[in-house]
Amino acid sequence: MKQSCLTMEKRHRMWFWAGLFAVLLTLLPCMLLGEDAVFTYYDQLDGELIAYILQARHLFSGDMLPEFMGGVSKTALTLPAPLAVFSFLGSDAYTGLVILLSAGRLAGYIGMYLLCRDTVREPWIAATAGILYSLIPFLPVYGLSEFGIPLLLRCVLQLRKKRHAVWAFLYIALFTLSSSLVLVGFGLLGMWGIMLIIWALRKERGTSLALPASAWLMMLVLYIAENFSLFRQLTGGGEPSHKAEYALSPNAFFGTFFESLMQGGQHSRDEHVWLLLLAAAAAAVCLLRAKAGKRALSGTYRAALLRSMGVCLGWNCLFALTAGLWKSAAGIRLRSLLGVFGAFQVERVLWIAPCLWYLLGACGIALIWQYIREHGRSFFCVCAGLPVLLAVCVTGVRLLQANDVKANIQKLRNPDYAMLSLRDYYAMGVMEQVEEFLYDRTGQTQAAYRVVSLGIDPAAALYHGFYCLDGYSNNYPLAYKHAFRRIIEPELEKSDYLKEYFDGWGNRCYLFSSECPGYFTIEKNGFYFQNYQLNSEALRELGGKYLFSAAYIVNAEEQGLTLMREEPFETSDSYYRIFVYAVDL
Repeated sequence: MKQSCLTMEKRHRMWFWAGLFAVLLTLLPCMLLGEDAVFTYYDQLDGELIAYILQARHLFSGDMLPEFMGGVSKTALTLPAPLAVFSFLGSDAYTGLVILLSAGRLAGYIGMYLLCRDTVREPWIAATAGILYSLIPFLPVYGLSEFGIPLLLRCVLQLRKKRHAVWAFLYIALFTLSSSLVLVGFGLLGMWGIMLIIWALRKERGTSLALPASAWLMMLVLYIAENFSLFRQLTGGGEPSHKAEYALSPNAFFGTFFESLMQGGQHSRDEHVWLLLLAAAAAAVCLLRAKAGKRALSGTYRAALLRSMGVCLGWNCLFALTAGLWKSAAGIRLRSLLGVFGAFQVERVLWIAPCLWYLLGACGIALIWQYIREHGRSFFCVCAGLPVLLAVCVTGVRLLQANDVKANIQKLRNPDYAMLSLRDYYAMGVMEQVEEFLYDRTGQTQAAYRVVSLGIDPAAALYHGFYCLDGYSNNYPLAYKHAFRRIIEPELEKSDYLKEYFDGWGNRCYLFSSECPGYFTIEKNGFYFQNYQLNSEALRELGGKYLFSAAYIVNAEEQGLTLMREEPFETSDSYYRIFVYAVDL
């Protein structure tokens, strides 16, 4: 028996390290490419990464971000993973992002491996689930908010069993400081609280309620402490937020419910459908055999797997139900009564779902594998293993296609691959020319003037230290939104889409153009603005001095803009060609 345990332990170590090596390989392409690597830019390079850069720059210097939106409170760029800001101290954005990506994937793999190891017997199943989970295209700027959930859940379960209490408390504290309350923490606290109530009612011998309850309270206190400034602002202790003008539109309940259940929510789409089908088939076979008197459920292992699958499915149905109700007509009516809090996205409880789906999938694979082991190597058993191989392969391929791994492999093979790289997005090699030109022409440093960007995401100028009037924020003063709207009002009046986009949402405080609505980055491909209009007087009143445009503006002089140099700023391989206009005074 002792020898058998040692053999199993060796197998676990072998599969764990093999899986860890596979995860490390997925990080290799972006490390080889450096700043030419491809990263998801939506909600990452355009916003959250800039938040880390600016917050790191002003970490010990008051409560304001002078470069952002003319100078606003730090609550305008609340960090999704506060502890992660230290990755950007003394390092560039690429290094900080790679640190977050590496930490996230490793935490995801280790957490899912350990969580599955506690449930399934075969180490290769735990390793497979861990690898697949680490490949889900979570955004690394969210820290451990999604990647770290399996290990968090495992720590909670270990505390209930009175095991590894010190390590569990340390990780829970680390997770709290490296994740977001408003993105996922509220859902985890709610789920954990319900679990505590159920455990209190069941009162199982040999388990602890005090340890997980204490950890829950610690997590709550830490979240409140790190979000104190945000709570104070939203409860009337600061300027009204632009969120007060969010326009909420209802979705069909059943459509949202099934989409949430089968696909997930924003930033939590995890390609779990094939694993769900596999698990459903395995559960059906077990239940049918039990009904036929084949004693398929006689083993405690099989029963435990089915029980775990039921719990996972139950929670995910509850999350989908919550999303459906919150976005339904009834939910919108309720939210309209909550003021600024009505903009809160409760449907983000779906961020917890991927962890449970992959645990459920691992249990389904374990059921089929158990059946194969019990019935030998017959042809039927070999055929029963094919769905497992198919589900794992299809899921893995789809995750790689959705992930930046594929794009970076393509970039390694073909440097001219069309996807925007980090270097492209932030106009590296071009913005430096603009800064040098303005300094040589005026003798002024970046702090002496304010700029706006057209056809270039403002993140590029912010990345290079320019003081910008525009930016991407989910919580800035309502008065600033109204002031900035005056600048872009002529273009908003030309497009119902842009007017609804800004007035009903407004997180992107950008210079929009009706000639290219919805496009925030314009490649140097011959496009030019033929009839761009803006309120230059409002721009001057807000302090705007220069406009960076990714395309030539034909009617610039009519709009109170003067082209400072006929030749645009660019490099031979840059994505952007930047024209610099002065706002006439």
